Amino acid sequence: MSLKQTFGTWRAFFREVDWRLVFLTGPRHHFTPEQWQRLDRLQGISPTIKVAAWINVLTLAVVASLELPLAAAQMVFAGTLLMGLLTLWIAADLWRRPTQKRLFRAYGLSAFPLGAALGFLVAVMPEHWMQDRWNHEILIRGCAIGFFYSMATWALAMWRNEFMADWLHDEALREQKLELAQRLSSAQIQPHFLFNSLASLQHWVAVKDDRAAPLLQSLTSYLRATLPLFDRPLLSVGEEAEAVRRYLEVMQARLGGRLRFVLDIAPDAATAQLPPGVLLTLVENAVEHGVQPQLSGGELQLRAYLPAEGGLCVEVLDDGPGPSEALLQLPPLDPAAMLRDAQASLGLQNSRLRLWQAFGDQAELSLSHRNEGGCRAQVWVRTSPPEAQSRT
Repeated sequence: MSLKQTFGTWRAFFREVDWRLVFLTGPRHHFTPEQWQRLDRLQGISPTIKVAAWINVLTLAVVASLELPLAAAQMVFAGTLLMGLLTLWIAADLWRRPTQKRLFRAYGLSAFPLGAALGFLVAVMPEHWMQDRWNHEILIRGCAIGFFYSMATWALAMWRNEFMADWLHDEALREQKLELAQRLSSAQIQPHFLFNSLASLQHWVAVKDDRAAPLLQSLTSYLRATLPLFDRPLLSVGEEAEAVRRYLEVMQARLGGRLRFVLDIAPDAATAQLPPGVLLTLVENAVEHGVQPQLSGGELQLRAYLPAEGGLCVEVLDDGPGPSEALLQLPPLDPAAMLRDAQASLGLQNSRLRLWQAFGDQAELSLSHRNEGGCRAQVWVRTSPPEAQSRT
């Protein structure tokens, strides 16, 4: 290897070294005010960790005072305990905001009482004080404990700072995956619905059936109504109800009198926000599993209203055979697993994921049997629409 190549290798090596960590200068990551707002959502120190920290400080104070005369042991115990409590107070502050400025401020707060104590010893105690064996032992133990607490404080600040940076990075990747899942699900227009509609249209045009023109008009209106589903995180119930109406008109043109539907959207509920495509998915499922399997067809209802207790309730009702036991026993929502498993992000599970993205635990999608027969799909958002929109 030539001298130039060796120099290049060493230069690349030293460029990868984080000198801030080597020289213990403190946390290296700086966060913006917006990032701090997000980091404030992290869980605080648990009671278990607090109790464990207090026990460790007390244990260290006991160990540090072992094998000393009573007066010296009492002094070391009290000093160790006070330094430990001060360190825990500083650690709680650094846990919330592990910045270099706060770490150096903590060093200053810790060094001031220690420096004052050493100055007092030098100024007040006689010259032969250090020659006493136990006084010498007290000073050594005090310096060792102070160094231990300082290194523990530094390690906590460095670890917490790195943890927060990694958490923000993981959150960014997670949000990208969720956004991708949302876009894919928003673009999920059932291929068989389009193919079957186009096949019916082609056949009716070929045989000059009068139903061709209304079907083409309804299909065009449906595609136009679904365009907002591709580029908006939330859509009003009224807007998606229009897409649902166009979809049902297309299906009614194909099924004729076998499909009957009623849309009942309360005016105050029409402005509420939901992830786009959720209602359309529920209506498609109701048509496919509740209406089409019956020779006589069936009736479908879409209702949206604001309950007296607040929030939003949307129901899709049909008078078909009802939901299967597999659908009634959907597993608990696991967003991470659903993002890993593409098959789990279809249909009802995908709609549950979309609702969770927008409203968290405030939203719920459930299926149940109707007393009069058929299936009830209910979307319940417990928070008010303006709050839900701001949360997203």
